[in-house]
Amino acid sequence: MKFGGLTCVDSLNTHVGKDELVGMIGPNGAGKTTVFNIITGVYNPSSGDVLFKEKSVVPLKPYEVAETGISRTFQNIRLFQSLSVRDNIRVSFVKSINAGFFISTLQIGNYLNEENEIEDKIDELLEIFGLIDVRDEYAVSLPYGEQRKVEIVRALATSPELLLLDEPAAGMNPTEKTELMNLIKMVKDKFKISILLIEHDMKVVMGVCERIIVLDYGKKIAEGNPENIKNDPKVIEAYLGESHH
Repeated sequence: MKFGGLTCVDSLNTHVGKDELVGMIGPNGAGKTTVFNIITGVYNPSSGDVLFKEKSVVPLKPYEVAETGISRTFQNIRLFQSLSVRDNIRVSFVKSINAGFFISTLQIGNYLNEENEIEDKIDELLEIFGLIDVRDEYAVSLPYGEQRKVEIVRALATSPELLLLDEPAAGMNPTEKTELMNLIKMVKDKFKISILLIEHDMKVVMGVCERIIVLDYGKKIAEGNPENIKNDPKVIEAYLGESHH
C-alpha cells in the first residue's frame, strides 16, 4: 500500500486459517491498521490481492466486505453515545431487517418473527458476555473494558467468519487486559471463528495467539508461534529500538 511516495505496507504475504487466532504486532506506525483497512475495503491496495474464502474482496466496498462475513472493531471505541447497550447491538441487525422491509409489509407475521428472533439473539449474546444486567444502560456509562466488550458483541452479532480486532487492549488497565484475553479465547472457542488481532501489547498477543505476524515499517520481519517470536532477535530489535521503551 503506497500513500504518495510512501510505502506503508510492503509485499506482505500471510494468511489466517479457519478457526485460527492470529496476532499481528509491530511498533507504532508499522502499518498494522493499514492492513485492516485494506482487508475491510477502506483502502484499495496499490498492488496485490486479498482473498477471503478464495474470492477477492479488493473490489468490494466496506459494507460489502462485511456481508461476506468479515467483521471488525476499531482502535477507538465507536459506540453510539445516546443508545443503550442493547440498541448498540441491535444496530448490527438493522440492515438485514430493512432488506426485507417491502416483503414484510405484505407479510407482517414474518417481519415480527424476524424482530423477535433478533431480540432473542441479542439477549443470548448479552447473556454469554455477562452484559444482560446492563442491557438498558447507556453503553458509554460502562467502564472501558465493558464498552470494549459491547463493541466485540456488536461485531459478532452478524455471525462473521472472520473477526478483526484492532488494538482491543488499548486504554485498558492490567485487570481489564487479563479479562480481555479470556474473552478473546472464549469468543474463538464458542463461536468457532477466525480472529486476526492487531495489538501493541505484547503480553496480550503472547497470551492468546497461536501464530504471530510481526510488521516493522510495513514489512513482515517474522512469523511464528509465540515462543519463536519472543526470542527472535529481529523482533526484539524492532521493539527495543523504539524510543518509548
